[in-house]
Amino acid sequence: MKKWAVSDLDKDMVRKLNTLYGLPVFTCMLLTIRGITVPEDIEQFFSQTNELDDPMLIKDMDIAVDRIRDAIDNEEKICVYGDYDCDGVTSTAILYSYLESVFADVIFYIPDRNSEGYGMNRSAVKKLKEAGVNLIVTVDNGISAIDEINYANTLGIDVIVTDHHKPLDILPEAIAVVNPHRNDETYKYVDYSGAGLALKLIYALDDNNYTIIENYSDLAAMGTVADIVPLTGENRKIVKSGIFALQNTERPGLSELIERAGVSEISSGAIGFKLGPRINAAGRLGSPYDALELFLTEDEDVASRKAEELCSLNSERQSIEGSIVKDIEDLIKKDPAITHNRVIVLHSDNWNAGVIGIVSSRITEKYGKPSVIISEDGEVCKGSGRSVAGFSLVDAVFACSDLLEKYGGHPMAVGFSIKKENIESFIYAVNQYANKLPYMPLYKLNLDCKLNPDSIVLDMVSQLKRFEPFGCQNPKPVFGLINMKLERIMPVGGGKHLKLAVSRGNSRLNLMCFSTTPEDFPYDEGDLLDFAVNIEKNFYLGKESLSFTVKDIRISGYDTESAMYGLQDYELYNKGIFKKEKHDHFPDRNEFAAVYLYLKNNGKTRYTVDSLCFRMENKISVFKLMMILDIMNELHFIEYTRDADVLFINMCEVEGKTDLRKSEIYRKLEEEIGNAR
Repeated sequence: MKKWAVSDLDKDMVRKLNTLYGLPVFTCMLLTIRGITVPEDIEQFFSQTNELDDPMLIKDMDIAVDRIRDAIDNEEKICVYGDYDCDGVTSTAILYSYLESVFADVIFYIPDRNSEGYGMNRSAVKKLKEAGVNLIVTVDNGISAIDEINYANTLGIDVIVTDHHKPLDILPEAIAVVNPHRNDETYKYVDYSGAGLALKLIYALDDNNYTIIENYSDLAAMGTVADIVPLTGENRKIVKSGIFALQNTERPGLSELIERAGVSEISSGAIGFKLGPRINAAGRLGSPYDALELFLTEDEDVASRKAEELCSLNSERQSIEGSIVKDIEDLIKKDPAITHNRVIVLHSDNWNAGVIGIVSSRITEKYGKPSVIISEDGEVCKGSGRSVAGFSLVDAVFACSDLLEKYGGHPMAVGFSIKKENIESFIYAVNQYANKLPYMPLYKLNLDCKLNPDSIVLDMVSQLKRFEPFGCQNPKPVFGLINMKLERIMPVGGGKHLKLAVSRGNSRLNLMCFSTTPEDFPYDEGDLLDFAVNIEKNFYLGKESLSFTVKDIRISGYDTESAMYGLQDYELYNKGIFKKEKHDHFPDRNEFAAVYLYLKNNGKTRYTVDSLCFRMENKISVFKLMMILDIMNELHFIEYTRDADVLFINMCEVEGKTDLRKSEIYRKLEEEIGNAR
């Protein structure tokens, strides 16, 4: 279940934009919903220019430029010190290849994820000193390398930091610190990726800005999209320019990668879901130098080989990720109570630390809860977590800092190391922190607006194209189709997907529901449903038509939000936390009978919590439903398991009547509710 959050729409502003600029009403609606209503912002949003703002206005950029130019003129050895993810590798490729093109004496260094970890380290700095390096320029890292930069200073190495991560309370003692998130920064845009900031640096170093954009925006776009920074302001310009450059790339490695990844049309989605993961796979499972060589090589054979290696590593990554997810499914089947925790924490010594962040994202999306995945590798283990909007996972983890070795992150994602002996204490502590909240924030699906099916026309999709590229803070629009009657359920793709024929009034639409089999679909023909959809154009036999992809479904008129809170009450109850104000949640015999008879007569084995609640004539509450199922399961009326909000229920043979008070669960609930009254 997801809470649908429909954006507010200022209709007066829509009319104003339509009158002032003559833009189509649908375009004005989307601009208003996304807060783009000031003339300057509208012009910038739709601008086709790739000219960037003056980078010399960023703090310390002038110092960085002067020091790099001196190093070039004096033939000093420069090292570009990068990072192993897509943003770090593209940042390294941008600055290294530019410096090489102007005949600088330049090398690069990227730390190993497993043996060195993120950022600068003293051992690497020492190696670079021995290699004759006089100047280190960091990209996508360095802002927290206080001790490492002090060490470099003692060795006579100058350091320039270019980084987009939030600074600590103090800045490193570097020659220059180029980071728009500095507290004293006055530059008007701050949301660059490491690659975007590297592009700004070479934009400042070079006199021919047009050539810089033409030659390097492809790499900058890759890093910007892959690092999930906001696609607003100059990032939007960078990605727009980069997509065009990628369509016509002269880099043999990128050309090979695009072909092998099966990308027919370059878009932010193709970068984010097909190209970026292949670059990241090198740093997770192989060597980031393979990805870097892919970007830098001019040799067609090397390009072909490296593209093949990255695709192979990505397939391996997917296989490892799938194996971990399967392990987690098995763990949850053995102990479903794991998912009743407000923060789901799972750990194993069989899980590759390089992919646990991706796995955590999948667990959070499936269960709608913050999750932490821990890879037990030796005495000190690595953990990675992802959260839901409204719950600061970094605060929750930092509250357990006495149990951790290292930790860092932001509200939506964390990383840390922990001794194996402290894992169980951490699980308890982080959930104690979360249990202090009356309710956890609900997992949300944001909708741009609701659409009347009668008003949807092909031109809307053409208008949507103007809002690309989509990404962070400019997501692909999601629309609500409300009170639609489900007319027909049609399996397609060998039964792996569904086509849903729906109607409202005189409108008839076909919606695609991917990766859903008829057995998995909990709704029936004739149901009134709400659909959250993406809208695109479909081309078939030379004809254009509208295509709708289902993102989520809910029962029309059902209070999903209350149902989600009810599930939280049930889970807290099973953790020994009983809310006294919920004493009206004791189910009566009629409700037991209604649930049992419905399950017996319906004949299905798969339900969702909300659909089953809704189908009870008296619209039974989620807490009551779950308690009824637990009691019937204990008394062997049924056998059931729950996975997130999906229920798998099988009926048992029952002879005669059974006294509900034979159930320990029933008696305990009766006693606690009696005490609460």
